[in-house]
Amino acid sequence: MPIKEGDYVLIVGDGVRSVIRVTRGGSRISTIRGIINTDDIINREYGTLIKTNLGYDLAVLRPLITDILLERADRVTQVIYPKDAAQIIINAGIGPGSRVAEAGVGSGFMTAMLAYYVKPSGKVYGYDKREDAISTARKNLEMLELLDWVELKLRDVIADGFAERDLDAVILDMGDPWNAIPRATEALRSDGVLVVYVPTVNQVIRVLAAMRDYGYIDVKMFDVMVREWKTEPSEVRPQTWVNAHTGYILIGRRTLRPIAQPTK
Repeated sequence: MPIKEGDYVLIVGDGVRSVIRVTRGGSRISTIRGIINTDDIINREYGTLIKTNLGYDLAVLRPLITDILLERADRVTQVIYPKDAAQIIINAGIGPGSRVAEAGVGSGFMTAMLAYYVKPSGKVYGYDKREDAISTARKNLEMLELLDWVELKLRDVIADGFAERDLDAVILDMGDPWNAIPRATEALRSDGVLVVYVPTVNQVIRVLAAMRDYGYIDVKMFDVMVREWKTEPSEVRPQTWVNAHTGYILIGRRTLRPIAQPTK
């Protein structure tokens, strides 16, 4: 499929890595390896090598959803990064056709990843009590053409709960998720998956207590660290910078056993 005006492309090569949107009219893309014109990209195939004015070859690739999110999306809050999002999606069994609610959409990074994996027949219900977060998430989802699989709602789930029932999974990414667990339990199917994402052990302790009180079983907790390596043939070794701790992921399955008296 040829590249057309309005498409996002990933420019890669010799220290260059950038996502840009292709426009007509002689728009110039400046890199540390020289300049290329967007007019030279339109109607070319993905994977094409384009030569800069300094003589360097740069590859024009189709960007992944993570490329666009990390380089082009707006942010109003801290986000769930791909390394954590991937583990959440896999361990919660989320895939095409899943119905998932997310409380605390923030900038919509996790929302977008969920929408990408539940399509074409699933749905993501995104909740946030901040109007600026809903607005930013909507803009990012529109940019990624994923809004058709998402319903965004300005609503406090702790006070007002989730509108949906029999959901496959509920994801809580908020400051006090233990207070939302009763509402999440109402919204889940009888053996649905609850996912909680928090950055500190202090929060973890309260979440674990609430999950126990509300009958969750098979509870797992982990964090994800990624160590990238240099790939130069003359220097294959770990990068000096490590993408280490960003948050704790807690995952459990709902059961129908009686709910204990909540821990204060």
